[in-house]
Amino acid sequence: MIKDFHLYNIADADSATSPRGVLRTARRAFKRCLLDRQTIEQPRFFCQNVGACGSTYLIQLLRENGIERVFHEKAPDLERLGVERFFNQASSQRLIRLLRYTRHNVFLEANNRLFAMTRELKLAFPAARFIHLYRDPAEAVRSAMSKPNVVPYLKSNLRLRTSISGPISATPFEKFCHNWKTTNQRIFDDLESVRRRTGEKCLTLKFDDLIGGRLDSLEHFCGIKLSMRARPPVNQRVDRPEGKFPPPDQWTLNQKSMLRQICYPLLSRLDAKALSSKAS
Repeated sequence: MIKDFHLYNIADADSATSPRGVLRTARRAFKRCLLDRQTIEQPRFFCQNVGACGSTYLIQLLRENGIERVFHEKAPDLERLGVERFFNQASSQRLIRLLRYTRHNVFLEANNRLFAMTRELKLAFPAARFIHLYRDPAEAVRSAMSKPNVVPYLKSNLRLRTSISGPISATPFEKFCHNWKTTNQRIFDDLESVRRRTGEKCLTLKFDDLIGGRLDSLEHFCGIKLSMRARPPVNQRVDRPEGKFPPPDQWTLNQKSMLRQICYPLLSRLDAKALSSKAS
């Protein structure tokens, strides 16, 4: 806990580094991580995803339907620890304690920084259930390539600076393809492990169904009712128009081939899972 005290501290609105504040955080940590079994055992949901796939839209839609305790990338967002966990550089017990403290009040959180923590989330909260939100890779890559400063973004994003996004020599386009594939593959594999170990189903939700208001499976899975099933798009920034990077039908043959080779085998499996989720 001492190693991660600043993360525990960030999680509380009344955080303080004074001796009294430190003692208060320590007491809370002991209760939330060990004693409060009622809270630990409460049902909650975690939406695992890659960026640019509708997670902000999902949370705003839930809030506008009156659903409480829903968060998008709740502070602290644990980005560095997520990458460390992917490379097996962060211990499970350390993450379990941290997740119990910082996510104790979550009903549903969408946070792509937690993409490699499915196992720890399930151990931290045994009643946790998972949603895999994904977007067609062509549109996800196009959205990423439409960022106003792609090269600086690649250098500043921790995940995109690692082998998660392919070789160092890869082009920005190729890096976004690898990031989509590697992140979704890790989520897919971890959720399959949860299903085999517990028998619990996970929900696979496609971006197009989310934006299109086809949310019966989400309502059933989370036990909620959505009177409003659609809202205006979230990303309206003038410095990031969707047309900045050309649509897939205008890509080069090399770009199209690269996307198919890297992303399409997994995409077909995700589409099959999404159809199965609708049917169940």
